Amino acid sequence: MKRILQFKNMKESYACFEKGEKVFEITKSNLQFDVKAFYQAFYSGDKDYDDIEVENCISKDKNGKHVYDCIVLLISKIKEKLVELSIEGSNEFSQENDSAEE
Repeated sequence: MKRILQFKNMKESYACFEKGEKVFEITKSNLQFDVKAFYQAFYSGDKDYDDIEVENCISKDKNGKHVYDCIVLLISKIKEKLVELSIEGSNEFSQENDSAEE
């Protein structure tokens, strides 16, 4: 199921919202990226991470666009890696089964 998050400009931060709830935030004063908070917002627990879309709800904000682009790129790279690992894992399983059958 597709997850749609909105990337918004707040007074002191940039934030991603899912179903109206803030799930991830980057403070404007330092623009530090909290990896643990990112993981918890997008990938922890039973969250569906196969199809995530982040809508940019900010216009004409250079820093906001940069932060948004970084988040989208990171999600894309993580998805590529997960697919790659999944394919490698299924190939290893297939090879193990082929060896066991011989």
